[in-house]
Amino acid sequence: MDRIRVRLFAGARESINLETIDVELQLPSTVHHLKEAIAIQFEPLRRFVEYGRIAINNEFADNSKAIDSKIAQTVIALIPPVSGG
Repeated sequence: MDRIRVRLFAGARESINLETIDVELQLPSTVHHLKEAIAIQFEPLRRFVEYGRIAINNEFADNSKAIDSKIAQTVIALIPPVSGG
């Protein structure tokens, strides 16, 4: 298993009082599998994973985006849904 560091923002960060989490994930993998691993390993983040998005190097990534050991060393973030006004 590999460890993927994921930065948290807004409600996701506040829900577990952490700025980052380390997620166990077998590489190579996909964003979809990363989201599943986050939801399993960090239950309070499940709702943020369901409605939020994963960003890799400041760009949103779709569920089919591959994650390999090179990408795992970059900035990966869980961005919860936002509303503004």
